Amino acid sequence: MLMEELFSRGIMTMGPSRIDPARQVGVLNPEFLTGLPALRAAEMEKFRWIAGEWSHENAVPATRVSPAYTDVGTSRFSLCENGSWICAVRPDGREVPHITFDPFSRQWIYLLANGAYGILRSSEGWTGDRIVFTGLMTMIGVNCEWRLTLHRKCPDEFSFINEERGPDGAWLYIDQWHLQRKTT
Repeated sequence: MLMEELFSRGIMTMGPSRIDPARQVGVLNPEFLTGLPALRAAEMEKFRWIAGEWSHENAVPATRVSPAYTDVGTSRFSLCENGSWICAVRPDGREVPHITFDPFSRQWIYLLANGAYGILRSSEGWTGDRIVFTGLMTMIGVNCEWRLTLHRKCPDEFSFINEERGPDGAWLYIDQWHLQRKTT
């Protein structure tokens, strides 16, 4: 049970209500919270390199009903929300929260909320130059279990592979994105 888990881990404790201090309610434990901002900041540094403008190629293989193709374009990312999120930057300049580190669960979170909807997680985090996110996704109306493997090749180049879980439990290749930092 959620509340039992939060109290047993020391994340929550009983304390005065903000609205009525005479009332004891469940509150976040200040002792537990002490190191979380520093932990999050340190973890977010691991993704700082992604900020900037990138040229991308999205290679999609042929299927039984569609030909193979490669789409090209530009992607931009920034650190936003006081450094607590990596944001995708839309062409109109709007920053959309995309990747963060949750210090409570000590997991990376990959958020999609526009056309594709899902929250992918990485409890393992970075292993060398790779991070793997998995979770449930609705991709343009199709529900699936998704895996995204991001590989940082160097400070100015990275790629990621998208896969979906097949009926037999195996991961099936969807596509690959290759990104190269744009130079001015």
